[in-house]
Amino acid sequence: MERLFLIFFFFLSLGISAQLGSEKWSEDIKYLQNNLTNKHYNLFALRPEADFTKELNNIIARSSNLTDFQTALKLQQALAKQGDTHTNLSLRKFINNNEILPLGSYFFGNDFYITFTNAENKELLGGKILAINDFDIKTVTDSLSTLFPNENSGIFRNRIPEILPYNQTLKNFGFSKTDAVKIKYEKDGKISEKTVFPSAITKQNRVRITPKTLTFVQENKRKYFEKKYFDEDKILYVLYNVCTTNEKRNPSSENPLSFGEFEDSVFKIIKDNKVDKLIFDMRQNGGGSSKQGREFVKKLSQNRDINRKGHLFVVLGRDTFSSAILNATDFQEETKAIFVGEETSGKPNHYGEIQSFELPNSKLKLTYSTYYFIRTKKKNINTIKPDHVVEVSFDDYINGIDPVFEFIKNYK
Repeated sequence: MERLFLIFFFFLSLGISAQLGSEKWSEDIKYLQNNLTNKHYNLFALRPEADFTKELNNIIARSSNLTDFQTALKLQQALAKQGDTHTNLSLRKFINNNEILPLGSYFFGNDFYITFTNAENKELLGGKILAINDFDIKTVTDSLSTLFPNENSGIFRNRIPEILPYNQTLKNFGFSKTDAVKIKYEKDGKISEKTVFPSAITKQNRVRITPKTLTFVQENKRKYFEKKYFDEDKILYVLYNVCTTNEKRNPSSENPLSFGEFEDSVFKIIKDNKVDKLIFDMRQNGGGSSKQGREFVKKLSQNRDINRKGHLFVVLGRDTFSSAILNATDFQEETKAIFVGEETSGKPNHYGEIQSFELPNSKLKLTYSTYYFIRTKKKNINTIKPDHVVEVSFDDYINGIDPVFEFIKNYK
């Protein structure tokens, strides 16, 4: 299964074009409806076709009073209601780079912290966002969550930080009227406000929270996969960030090995060392191809020393999605692994094998699913919940502590 990059809004804009007009939008929307109905594996599994059609017709009727961006945004909302996280409309053509706020954020628990920005706004670093333009943050994020199938806490925590910096979106929902956006935040027990304007974050002006030390996961977040044997604890840590064979040795991964070579090196460590616990970490894995992971799991399941209760651990998180979900279910079916971390954004049974087509006038790209993966007979399972929920707190983050590793290390 191809990996889907789950960011609706891209930092590299193609620029803002002239308004299309209601006639061209009508053509595009009818084209979208006809093609998606015919091409999607089962577009109306959760929401009737009549409801979808009615909403699209309403968008057509209103398009003359909407900007192109607003029209596209409403189309994405209509798609989100169909309940397939792989079916999305890319809005990059209508994103204005001059309306992007310099805010990088992350959910620690239910609190929303600013983790990076530019030098002009450095006092925001480490601040917990309380409100935007006097709208409390929950009101804002609840509205933004209508842009994707809001099925579980994992996908909510994954998607909201991606969407929040786009002032165009905040304006659409009525949370902003100008370029000036007032952020109310709490930091070091003090509540403050800061007016933020759209501006770029560059390598030269970027500022971010720097943990006191980097965890193994943080050190290797750009690698497709990595391993480390902790001799003192007899723990073998396998980090699997992307479901790929890496046969072409993609230089962007900072990882020269193919997965076959990596797999051989992992089993060599198991053969040559006393491994009391093995950790297979997929909390940053957004998908790719599940085949090599499935074969790895089967091979691992045959090792009686590792495949025992309390000796094999799988780590999941909010970024675990698509093919990584399939590999997680492989562990459930084939091994005695204990699952630790956060619930996943993806579901055990889910649509995938994405394809795409382009709308004729707006040239917006729409991705859609062509297959349905069934991994459980249970109905209405919207995530994979770990056996033990262990989340990174803000204090853990700044102090370079991985509570997941600590939990597993001390597990009896």
